[in-house]
Amino acid sequence: MSRLRSSKPVVLGLGNPLFRDEGLGIHVIWQLMAGDWGKRAQLVDGGTGGLALLGIVEEARYLIVVDAIDGGYPPGTVKRLYGKEIDFLRCAQLSVHQVGFQEVLALARIRSRYPENMVLIGVQPQNLEWGTQLSYEVNLRIPKVIAMIYQQVEAWAETSVDAD
Repeated sequence: MSRLRSSKPVVLGLGNPLFRDEGLGIHVIWQLMAGDWGKRAQLVDGGTGGLALLGIVEEARYLIVVDAIDGGYPPGTVKRLYGKEIDFLRCAQLSVHQVGFQEVLALARIRSRYPENMVLIGVQPQNLEWGTQLSYEVNLRIPKVIAMIYQQVEAWAETSVDAD
């Protein structure tokens, strides 16, 4: 039995906004929610939801995940990873809550409900101490992250029109 999957892209912000740069994904989602993004994509504040995010992941045909990722890069480095590249990093400690989200992805794959198209946009954190403000370096990257999200949503929109 085939399942109905949402054709509207899902932008899922992850993180804990109480630990400065760890909250990057949430800060980005809040900024997107302040605009007219509801027409282009479904915006989800995933926080540190872990397995509670399984339904969202499984229903998404197009998924953009925004998160702070610790890959040992200089603070503020922006990375875009696609599909299998995200799985490849399964063993890496990407962030405090990443293990929980990686479990969500693994469970979705086992259940044959993995998103058809997935992108992770991450920024190397500078400060993970207690606090609600992003570091200067990470905060400077929010416009770039939002531009990357917009470009990805537009690319998927063009692809889905071409496929129809």
